[in-house]
Amino acid sequence: MAGDDLKISRARFGRLLRKLRAQMGLTQQELSASSTVGQSTISDLELGKKGTQRDYVVLLDSALTAHGVLISAWDASFSEGGTSAYFREVAESEQTAIEIREYSLGLVPGLLQIEEYARGISMLARPRAEPESIDKIVAARRHRQELLDRAYPPAMTVLLDESVLLRRFHDPGIMDAQIQHLVKQSKRPRLRIQIVPLNTEGHAGLGGAFKIMEVPDTGAFVYVESQETGFVLKQPEVVASYERTFAELRSAALPVPESRAKMEEIRGDIR
Repeated sequence: MAGDDLKISRARFGRLLRKLRAQMGLTQQELSASSTVGQSTISDLELGKKGTQRDYVVLLDSALTAHGVLISAWDASFSEGGTSAYFREVAESEQTAIEIREYSLGLVPGLLQIEEYARGISMLARPRAEPESIDKIVAARRHRQELLDRAYPPAMTVLLDESVLLRRFHDPGIMDAQIQHLVKQSKRPRLRIQIVPLNTEGHAGLGGAFKIMEVPDTGAFVYVESQETGFVLKQPEVVASYERTFAELRSAALPVPESRAKMEEIRGDIR
């Protein structure tokens, strides 16, 4: 990780640790006593001065009753492989997000990908990559998905262009299983999956996929990604523009029950 990126990640992690400690009403000394992590280490972490070992993060997470939030943020920022440098801020923010709104034009969003699908698209995108590299990407994606199993995950609305479901792999069973997974996930109480039909006129989303995230103390930001890189956009007027586009797309999308039926229909055509 480049020096500037490392400093930024350490600062974000420090803010999260400080916020979680404040929510528990603990001083640094009290957190040190309950976690067995040195107070000087906690202070340096909160100030973004240094990194630490993952084992210490596990102890802090447990002492703060953070339910894995702190661990996930550390993994997203500092673990080896699996998460691109330009995506780290997004991966970190997912762990504390209040709401995630995502529109997908080409691929199933990472938080909803099954392992076979994630592996398939990763191999297509990186045909020369070593198997170990692909394994790390898939493992990182699977780790990100753990936030959906929390007692109170972020509220999510996912709009899928119908074309996403019509993609085919050399093994048709991959897409069959992926759609089956989407149908199952669509029944989660805080997750809405809606399909934007192919025949939608005046399509507001043809400019590309994007994700809008609402994060405490940070506000809303937009993430857009190309094949080789991604960008976080925080300018209020830009965020507002993407929010309007998302609202237009949602109004054009099928309601949740009809979206579920559409997914089952497409899945039936595969078999």
